[in-house]
Amino acid sequence: MTETLSRRFVLQSLVAGIAAAGPTLSFSNASRAMPDSKAAGAFIVHNDLPWALETRRSQFGFGPITPASRLFVRNNLPMPPGSVTDTGNEWAFEVSGCEQEGRLTLADLKRMEIQTVATVLQCSGNGRDFFPHDPSGSQWSVGAAGCVLWTGVAVADVFERFGGVKGDLDFLTVTGGETLPEGIDKSAVVVERSVPLEKGLKDCLLVWEMNGAPLSAIHGGPVRLVVPGYFGVNNVKWVRHLAATKMESGAKIQQSGYRMRPEGMAGGPEHPSMWRMPVKSWLNGPGADDAPVLAGTNTLYGVAFAGERGIQAVEISGDDGANWQRAELVGPDLGPNAWRTFQLTAEIPIGQHRFVCRAIDTAGEQQPEGAEHNHRGYGHNGWKDHALLVQAVAELPHQAHEESAPAFASMPVAAAAPAVTAVLSDQALAGKQLFNEALPGCGVCHSLADANALGVVGRNLNTLKPSLAQVQSAVTQGVGAMPAYGAQLSTGDIEALAAYVVESTQ
Repeated sequence: MTETLSRRFVLQSLVAGIAAAGPTLSFSNASRAMPDSKAAGAFIVHNDLPWALETRRSQFGFGPITPASRLFVRNNLPMPPGSVTDTGNEWAFEVSGCEQEGRLTLADLKRMEIQTVATVLQCSGNGRDFFPHDPSGSQWSVGAAGCVLWTGVAVADVFERFGGVKGDLDFLTVTGGETLPEGIDKSAVVVERSVPLEKGLKDCLLVWEMNGAPLSAIHGGPVRLVVPGYFGVNNVKWVRHLAATKMESGAKIQQSGYRMRPEGMAGGPEHPSMWRMPVKSWLNGPGADDAPVLAGTNTLYGVAFAGERGIQAVEISGDDGANWQRAELVGPDLGPNAWRTFQLTAEIPIGQHRFVCRAIDTAGEQQPEGAEHNHRGYGHNGWKDHALLVQAVAELPHQAHEESAPAFASMPVAAAAPAVTAVLSDQALAGKQLFNEALPGCGVCHSLADANALGVVGRNLNTLKPSLAQVQSAVTQGVGAMPAYGAQLSTGDIEALAAYVVESTQ
């Protein structure tokens, strides 16, 4: 296939409205390089556009704070350029729903009273890989979480600066700063979340520092919302609008996305939103990521947390819950929204062993054995699936050491879940090249196993399994929020793209 204008224009027929019709794209055959701020070897790379980086179990360490270099990343859309933090003090956002409405910059925030809070940041899908029905999305195990220190200004203080909340309003609604194109239904793609206003006024923050350093762009800098005790999706990045509202946001990500719904059912406001995190714990070592340990006396260690509640106790079992031993809570207690580290000294004989743990929060709620089954694989906190497998040996192999991990350079994208490689026709191979080479790529919005694509904005192509006619029609004429591209793409390119999607999903 020749390099036609259609290739220089969009391949966004499968990018569900991320870009308006007709923008010029660039192309690349290579995956994006790991961000410089992230430690080599510390992550499973599920996706690179947008970034989905899972912290390896062995990389959490013993302490309560997760370094920024080892903190997971989950972005719903391509992030703004890293340069947004170069002039961070100039970053501005609108404030509404108060007696007066106005605008603040980061520089303005820094002149207000400052607070620091420790919270667990956890993706709603953390633990998704353990669900038996293979829900779509990044197949996280335990690594889509971390505990960090945030520094910023209380949302309540921001509202007070504008005269306080006006009238009888019920929600804090915050809009992210991703750049969205003209000409599409922005509600279908915008990252805008609502939480109860009572929660927003109680303890939510607008932050610009993480672990004592300026908040990086990949984690939402210059300004991000922090909702202590709630799942990560509510912690909106690159804040552009802060509002007190009567109703929840009408955006798709609020109305139907991130809802606890039964398998096979479309999400809607009638289903619980992913707000407060339930009690949860897991072991991080020794022996995570298949690293052998020396048989004998060892220290089992891990983390436990419960959204908005502290941890009362943690128990560990070496026989799948038949018997339990109380672990010791160690390290500082950083508050009810942080996680507690715990340990237990145990004699581990030669052989393979399976250890599980369960936490009890300060309200007496005990971590369950299993998870609440749901369509998207959200909120898994069952202790049985989070087991740590330990291989104890009489002598460690030469040069092996605890918690070793391969270099990042050797890790392919989606290393934790290799893609299913289809046998493709020549036409489909040309379509695969088109699918993968556009920047932004089609995988920004769509999941497609053959392409290592894990997008969640558009339809999951693995489960949709569209026909040739369906793909060609969607690309040519548009569908939903997606514009038509019949005028930009050649007939041959559309046919090749359709052939690839069909052959790789049937």
